[in-house]
Amino acid sequence: MNAPKRFIFRNVVPDLVKLRVVKNMYCNVIYYHDIVPGQGESFMRTNIDIFRSHMEYIAANGFETLRFDDLEKPENLAFGKKKVIIAFDDGWRSNYSRIFDFMKSLGLKYSIFLTMGKIGTDEDYLTWDMVREMHESGLVGFGAHTFTHPKMADLSAVDYDLEIVKADQLFEKELGFSPLDFCYPFGSYSSEANKTLEKDGRYHRIYTSSNMYSYEENGFVIMGRNGINQDWPFRVFKNQLLGYYNIFHSLTH
Repeated sequence: MNAPKRFIFRNVVPDLVKLRVVKNMYCNVIYYHDIVPGQGESFMRTNIDIFRSHMEYIAANGFETLRFDDLEKPENLAFGKKKVIIAFDDGWRSNYSRIFDFMKSLGLKYSIFLTMGKIGTDEDYLTWDMVREMHESGLVGFGAHTFTHPKMADLSAVDYDLEIVKADQLFEKELGFSPLDFCYPFGSYSSEANKTLEKDGRYHRIYTSSNMYSYEENGFVIMGRNGINQDWPFRVFKNQLLGYYNIFHSLTH
């Protein structure tokens, strides 16, 4: 994000949304990746102390947190100023080892998009036993994030059978249910890709990484998300929680 966009993002967009120029319809989504004990790095690695400060703020300020399973109820999927989906991309082991007990202590639900080919095969990622334990706790939900994490804007350039069909079959084999929530790797998507996934019909919600208002399309919900950058001021995080940046994509594209 260049300097002018960064200024607009941090200082102009929240005030535009407060004036109700546009309106949220669906539950707000924030997302992280790996949680680390040392120096973090923008969106990809968040220092654990910074992460804890975010979660403690959510808990102290009465936010209702939802996991993917909860979104099947329309009243949960609908926007609420004090409702949020806390998501994690990829399935990093830290999502269990460093935060599971902490989130449990605060009573906060969260959800993880799994890169299926990494689970149980890469030591930096979750094992299926960890995934099952977290889901059975009622605290953590899970969604699909392909098998090998390719860019998915041009589906003709990827092995759809591997990345979608076989990935979901593995998910169902290990967890006993099919994923209803799918997130594009790298946030790389297109309207054509959305149409293909909609026609396939396996997911109820499709998530991008754009700061945009979520919307309904052909019976599916296309969910915009707010990536949490550990290097940004805390006031930006608070405004992201309230959905005040969900118009940013529309303003800058």
